[in-house]
Amino acid sequence: MQTIIGLGNPGDEYVNTRHNAGRVVLTEVLKDWGWGKPIHSAKLGGELSDGVLGVNSVRVFFPDTFMNHSGKAAKKVLTIEPGPLVVVYDDVDLPFGEFKLSFGRGAGGHNGVSSVINELGTQDFLRVRIGIAPKGWFGQTIRPRGDKLADYVLGQLTNREQAKLLDISGDVATALRLAVEKGKEEAMGKFN
Repeated sequence: MQTIIGLGNPGDEYVNTRHNAGRVVLTEVLKDWGWGKPIHSAKLGGELSDGVLGVNSVRVFFPDTFMNHSGKAAKKVLTIEPGPLVVVYDDVDLPFGEFKLSFGRGAGGHNGVSSVINELGTQDFLRVRIGIAPKGWFGQTIRPRGDKLADYVLGQLTNREQAKLLDISGDVATALRLAVEKGKEEAMGKFN
């Protein structure tokens, strides 16, 4: 079984924050695939939706843990049913409205990914990095620094930012389907 985890923070106050961009996009992906709304699983500690892509069983999981403890949830879900892992999360080093796939890299300063790596003891999982960085006047990516970083990532998505996330969700759905059905190499080759 393939597991796709959408990192983010639980609770209504975080639903539409930039730090939850991975969850926002992954929720739209489920709609694109025609899957039902995720159901809460007390056993796993999060919301779960499962189905089939091609001939492959897939589960999509949204942990109840806060971002910095995402690894505990990933470890629990993979202990119950092991298999390949995909992690979908926000990336403040990518421009808003873009996404990239990567495999086997470090955390890149992302505490949620760092938690997953530390708990699982491996970097070997596919990542779908959803860009949340603002752009300057000349199109350059502007990464907030210091105290401004926390304020920025925990800030509410603007209408324009939400629209950009919805715009890329179809491509993310296609990339994830390709990764599940044909393998990560093919998906990375097409979408990077």
